[in-house]
Amino acid sequence: MQYPPLGAVIVTMLLAVLALPSSLNLPQSNPSTVLEYAPVPPEDESPPQQVEGAISSLGLGSTSSLPSDAPAAETGPTLTKAEQATVKKCVGDPPRQSEDPNAPPCQPFFEGDNGGKTWQGVTRDEVTVIIYHSSFISDQNETEGGDTSAGEGTRTGQYCDLGRPTSEQTGCRDSNDDGKELSLVAAGRALSKYFNSRYQTYNRYVRIYFYWGSASTASGRKAHARANWEALKPFAVLDRATFGGYNEAYAEAMAKRRTMVFGSFGELDASFFRRLAPMAYSFWPDVEHWADLYTSYVCQKVVPYKVSNAGGPDKDGQPMNGQDRRYGLMYTSDSSHPGLQYFKKLVEQGIKKCGANVVAEVDFPYAGANIDNRCAPDCTFAVQNVAEMRDAKVNTVLWLGGMESRTTDAADKAGWYPEWVVAGDRTIDDLLNGRAQNQRAWRHAWVVSQQLREGRFEESPARQAFREAEPRGRRIHEYWATTLYREYFSLFKAIQVAGPYLSPDTVDQGQHAIPRQSSTDPRVAACFYDPGDYSCVKDSHEAWWDPDAPDPNGEQGVMGCYRMVRGGKRYLAGTWEGGHDVFGDPRQAPCNGVKGVSHNYPA
Repeated sequence: MQYPPLGAVIVTMLLAVLALPSSLNLPQSNPSTVLEYAPVPPEDESPPQQVEGAISSLGLGSTSSLPSDAPAAETGPTLTKAEQATVKKCVGDPPRQSEDPNAPPCQPFFEGDNGGKTWQGVTRDEVTVIIYHSSFISDQNETEGGDTSAGEGTRTGQYCDLGRPTSEQTGCRDSNDDGKELSLVAAGRALSKYFNSRYQTYNRYVRIYFYWGSASTASGRKAHARANWEALKPFAVLDRATFGGYNEAYAEAMAKRRTMVFGSFGELDASFFRRLAPMAYSFWPDVEHWADLYTSYVCQKVVPYKVSNAGGPDKDGQPMNGQDRRYGLMYTSDSSHPGLQYFKKLVEQGIKKCGANVVAEVDFPYAGANIDNRCAPDCTFAVQNVAEMRDAKVNTVLWLGGMESRTTDAADKAGWYPEWVVAGDRTIDDLLNGRAQNQRAWRHAWVVSQQLREGRFEESPARQAFREAEPRGRRIHEYWATTLYREYFSLFKAIQVAGPYLSPDTVDQGQHAIPRQSSTDPRVAACFYDPGDYSCVKDSHEAWWDPDAPDPNGEQGVMGCYRMVRGGKRYLAGTWEGGHDVFGDPRQAPCNGVKGVSHNYPA
């Protein structure tokens, strides 16, 4: 990867990926009223007028503005002159900031004036950051998101300061286990220690707070944003609220309060980021870039060829292989994922221009879980969808994002095994969720995936970072570190790229200085920002599901992985090579280990 030159303001690049958490088995439950813990702000979301004043007047909220359970804002540890001049540990030739192949070039040393209060949540000694996380978390039920009415593990509205002892804060502890620190908190604390020590923060300590919040309405998200701003006035937030949707409402509310937002925004369109510019960034592509990648793949590598990867006959008993392709579009109608409906619209327009013969369209009501019981006891949509596509003699299903597993079970029960060409959304295309599908059906599936290539879990950057900070930490904490690692990576890259005078403008200047070019390494994305563009990843790879592959982590009795074509070589939209050659020799297609360790990983 080529990086921009260094100048008076240090400009570096991080090529990272925001890892989505793995899908979950959602319990059957009735919707409950969402609790709102702060007044719903007005539509204009205007912060108090003093926020618009001189930068020198900005800073952390006073302790009196914090909720009763929130930790008081405090300055980072006082650094001696020798500590301020510490040389960061760098690796490689040429040297980079850390062992991760995506890490930016090393900036080992800083001594001088960092500008002091350069933005709200920034002082000479500290940067304040909030991780906005789903509230239903406990060590006895290691899930993310979920229904707050379940009670156990709920801590909505509470804060956990990773710079203070857990014993002093109820927001850091498992409410089901007296005084025990949450695994997620332990992982976050280790990553905070690691990134503060390894990345260039210009003599500032990055103090990170968890804020636990569950909401399933736009007004609930906005209420949380107001509470967060009034409590801490952070420089940035990392959006990790996985379930409930309406994350864009939270992001917009924080951006209007002069708080930067980084998150796993794989379902937002380009206009959203431009409207908030330069306050919000996504590592993953916006919907338009994602649709271009998938559409160009289908038009180049699927439409020109006949069916060759189906597993049986059509409705009339004729072999599907060798037939002209008849497409079924499958997408989610889940109202909490409007970006997926927009993605479907763009793909549908694109593939029709290249002659795709679409003969059926079906939708599924919920997305994001590998076993979702919200439709129980009557989950007939999958049976109906399979029957509709089979009756229309569909032989190639274009699965337009959104994780669910009931459809492949229904297809297997019907003895119907078409090809599945899947638009990877970083959830459906991780290893564990591939295993959640019906394996007889899924052996005919392949994905266009933005995931980066990873090997064994022990070799993953997240695991290595955790172990450097906590060599005696619990193994379950390693898993939770993988769910947070890329967000941390993106945050600390933004701080380093901005140089000493930290502000949204200097972050923006650094991000847009990254040169446009293709990736030459399957572990590294083509990551750059075009003018007016605020999403980073611009490429994907192709992979097929092999249900007979041994577990890449060596776990006995566990089978199945996504085989990465050409070793995971990555392509920009429209540059795909080869013919209809996805399913090939497994020896030439290594398994991708992304999200290959579950939350049941041994303690």
